[in-house]
Amino acid sequence: MKEKGRFLKKYRGNECLNCSVPLDIIDRYCHNCGQINTTKKLSFKDFFGEFFASIFSYDSRLRHTIVVLLFNPGKISKEYIEGKRIKYANPFRFYLSVSIIFFIINGLFIDFDGLSAGVEDQVSKAKIIKNSSDIDSLKQKINAEIEKNEGLSLSDKKILNTTLSNVDSITFLGNKKDKPKEVMYYTQIQIDSMGFVKKTTELWSMYDDYYDKTGQKSVSKALTELKHNKNWFNKYLYHRAIKTNSIDENYGQELLEFIFNKLPFIIFFFLPLFALAIWVLYIRKPFNYMEHLVFIFHTQTMFFILIGIAILIDQITKTGLASSIAMLIFLFYLYKAMRKFYNQGRIKTIVKFLLVNVLFFILASLGAAITFAGSIFIF
Repeated sequence: MKEKGRFLKKYRGNECLNCSVPLDIIDRYCHNCGQINTTKKLSFKDFFGEFFASIFSYDSRLRHTIVVLLFNPGKISKEYIEGKRIKYANPFRFYLSVSIIFFIINGLFIDFDGLSAGVEDQVSKAKIIKNSSDIDSLKQKINAEIEKNEGLSLSDKKILNTTLSNVDSITFLGNKKDKPKEVMYYTQIQIDSMGFVKKTTELWSMYDDYYDKTGQKSVSKALTELKHNKNWFNKYLYHRAIKTNSIDENYGQELLEFIFNKLPFIIFFFLPLFALAIWVLYIRKPFNYMEHLVFIFHTQTMFFILIGIAILIDQITKTGLASSIAMLIFLFYLYKAMRKFYNQGRIKTIVKFLLVNVLFFILASLGAAITFAGSIFIF
């Protein structure tokens, strides 16, 4: 069998990196624990190769991984990149397993209908406050008019006073939308003669206005009535008009559900970017990108475990206290893990801990904005 990659003899050591048993250069695996005899630095190919090699089996490594991960912050990441991997579950695979369980648990208890109802209540309260403000403003104007016009006839004063006493019963229309600007409707020939940006803008305005006036949810019928071609672009824009209006109709419930269902994928693609930021922060340390990513996978897995347990406790106790405590525990855990893994003093670790959190919130905010914007176009 041809040797390649980390199996090459030039990467073989004199002792097992996992159990320290003496080995010979001809030993491809440790005869004591079975780990590959290689000193090659962890690479992208090696990392995911181990993942796919062990994807169908969890043995005693699972128990050992959970115990070390929970009670010894940073140790599992440190030992994994040092070559002591045979006793631990693959970080990538373990992260995926825990994240799936976490989102299943979270999905069972999150109340999208309640969230939408809460938004609706807030909107209603805002309208009431606005109307109250309008009423107070009108009362002040009427009072000022009465004081300013002392020379009014008795009948005129009586009319103003009657208006003031009954002003609370006036129906205000100020909270309704202003009369929209008249939208120009174009034929397909006129649309085809426009540039891409103008065509997109005009079609969007037309379809949004048409749906608002007719409530036609059938894309095919709408395009037939407008005498537009039933190509993918026209269908897409009209469908977007329907979806965008639905955000107002159901107070964002459908959009929230769509984003939540995509969160596992969003976080998965976000973590490599975060690892890149950590790599820049620790550029002077002898860690490559994949080793930083191992640390990120382990800490994120711990986050899911803590918050998942907290959600279950909060459901039992009907409070949000457990989630708050879990967040504080995780922040302390992250500090301890960074100190152990990167082997730096307290002051340096605290400074970089704060920078890591700032970077996280910047990237998370950017990711949330991109996710929300992207969701508008695809949900």
